[in-house]
Amino acid sequence: MADGMNRAMLIGNLGADPELRFTQSNRAVLKFRIATTESYQTESGERKDVTHWHNIVLWGKRGEALSKFLSKGSQVYVEGRIENRSYDDKDGVKRSVTEISATNIILLGRRGGGGGEGESGDGGGSGSYGGGGGGASRGGSSGGGGGGSSGGGGYG
Repeated sequence: MADGMNRAMLIGNLGADPELRFTQSNRAVLKFRIATTESYQTESGERKDVTHWHNIVLWGKRGEALSKFLSKGSQVYVEGRIENRSYDDKDGVKRSVTEISATNIILLGRRGGGGGEGESGDGGGSGSYGGGGGGASRGGSSGGGGGGSSGGGGYG
């Protein structure tokens, strides 16, 4: 019997260009936010849209590679774990953040347009990054180092 499952699957658009940083141990971490919009109809028949913003984190070489293909407006499919962490900000106030630690990202294209982006030389189709590794543990993995306050992620 399974102990539980922690999986998020999102399709959305980047709200800004992604931010690529490196930890003190020179491990890449790519961070970006995506917007997902849901539509519903009120009892009076009026259509309403609700937009939610999600923080995405991708560790290691995959994050470094993906930073070259993503930009504001890119549409992506993101699959990963929901993680919560807290930190003290510059004023000493304790803050909490919820992030999706990505294990799989598929490039779907640009906002409002077809034609996906990909790592292949022809520039067409969809690109897929991540996934496959399974069983990665937090807090660092062999050959990667811990990195960041949210732990590793086993990418690298």
